[in-house]
Amino acid sequence: MNLKESMRRRMKGHAEDVELNLTSVMNIFLILIPFLLLTAVFVRISVLELSLPSLDSGSRAAQVKQQKTAIINILIIDGKGFELKSPEMKFPLVSKKDASYDWDRLAIQLKEIKTKYPDSEDMIISPVDSIKYQIIISVMDKCRESGFPNISISG
Repeated sequence: MNLKESMRRRMKGHAEDVELNLTSVMNIFLILIPFLLLTAVFVRISVLELSLPSLDSGSRAAQVKQQKTAIINILIIDGKGFELKSPEMKFPLVSKKDASYDWDRLAIQLKEIKTKYPDSEDMIISPVDSIKYQIIISVMDKCRESGFPNISISG
């Protein structure tokens, strides 16, 4: 018997006696796979629609002209009456008449603002703490009737 044959016999016998124990490897995968799935970050792809201005200088000038200038109109309600503030316009205090508010005079002032700034649709109402809720609702109705549908209440 030569050396090569003895090595082959040992290897054959050795190969038959060895069994692979996969239990520990399976246990690692059993823990590792759910952990990786739980910690994975999934990418969400979304489409954003953009309309960018062109590089033409002529169209840029036209866009600047088309942009509206923000007109801030403020209507203050207190125990004395209404005080309306608008840019470049001064209004006198709309005083109460016999313990009730002068709704007609308020409507006239609101229409004056609307004629000067026809694109303006915003009105900020700033009532004092003692003003009743029904008065604020009535003021909001007058503003909507006069063409100011976007109403904000400031405290």
